[in-house]
Amino acid sequence: MSDGGPEVVGLELPRDTAGFTRRECPGCQRPFKMRPGPFEARAVLRKLQAFFSFENAHEGEEGLPLWRCPYCGQRAEADAFLTPAQQTHLESVARAWANHVRYEQLAHVNRTLSVNPRPTFVAVAPEALPGPMDPEADELLRTLPMLCCGEDLKVLWDWDQPLYCPYCGSRHGGLSGRQQVQLRFIQE
Repeated sequence: MSDGGPEVVGLELPRDTAGFTRRECPGCQRPFKMRPGPFEARAVLRKLQAFFSFENAHEGEEGLPLWRCPYCGQRAEADAFLTPAQQTHLESVARAWANHVRYEQLAHVNRTLSVNPRPTFVAVAPEALPGPMDPEADELLRTLPMLCCGEDLKVLWDWDQPLYCPYCGSRHGGLSGRQQVQLRFIQE
């Protein structure tokens, strides 16, 4: 913390080297990756609000889009697709922010001692805010274009069943990893 109050900290979910962020289906719990879009910040903010209530939360109530799991097709709001590790990190950030806000409220008495020269408590500085999450690993997921929405998606290499577009829900026929290797071999 600086002398003038808490420092401003940005919060961003980690991305891999191609710019994709990990997601996990709340139903089948299979991993996939999407590029962050315009609703990323709203999903993070909504998850933070679940752990640290904001007085003006109603000002950010624009709602979240319903996404679909690319594997099982389950629909849920965007924040439900955050991985357990992302949710745990957001919870620790929200709790740390709450401690910093509480400290600033209590430390106000020390800053205004001329008005109240006999405080009955001492504010104890909170621990530092948690750092960013570890960088996202570049694992063996294959990148597929979602032609319906013009977005790319990373899915499990060995998934050979149809896939759903997370954005619009369109169903796409799937190619197995072996079929993709054969297709690449034929194209080269």
